[in-house]
Amino acid sequence: MWPLLDPATGVDHPGLWSMTADGCQNLSQTYAIESAAHVLHSTAVCTEKGILAMRTQDGLICQQPGGGHSCVIGPDGRRLTEPLGNPDTEGIVYADIDLTKTVATRGWLDIVGHYSRPDLLWLGVDRQQKETVIPKATVTPKAAEPKEADKDA
Repeated sequence: MWPLLDPATGVDHPGLWSMTADGCQNLSQTYAIESAAHVLHSTAVCTEKGILAMRTQDGLICQQPGGGHSCVIGPDGRRLTEPLGNPDTEGIVYADIDLTKTVATRGWLDIVGHYSRPDLLWLGVDRQQKETVIPKATVTPKAAEPKEADKDA
């Protein structure tokens, strides 16, 4: 769940744009696209009463009422729900999801075809047992290890 998010105030916004309401939603939409999955983008709501109770008036976050930017995002990055309206009011966000959209979206995610780069990225399994602590005296740099062909010679 994202914390309370304020609207961006333009290029002079004092904080990170990625931590504004628009920025966080864009990150969640990007995550949905990259993973080809539905995403529940959940954010907090902070009211004036909450600010007074938590004494955050002078803090870094929750200085003013706001938030409530939750939504459901489809696997193509599309927002599937409408805003609840009042950002100071809690509510329930729900959507009927069509799992065939996930399959259709993943059809465009070409991980082993035209765009794959097995020379740069590959999946391998190293079945050797790994020690969690290796004494410094026994650590051998990779470059100094003999190759398999050299061991037999």
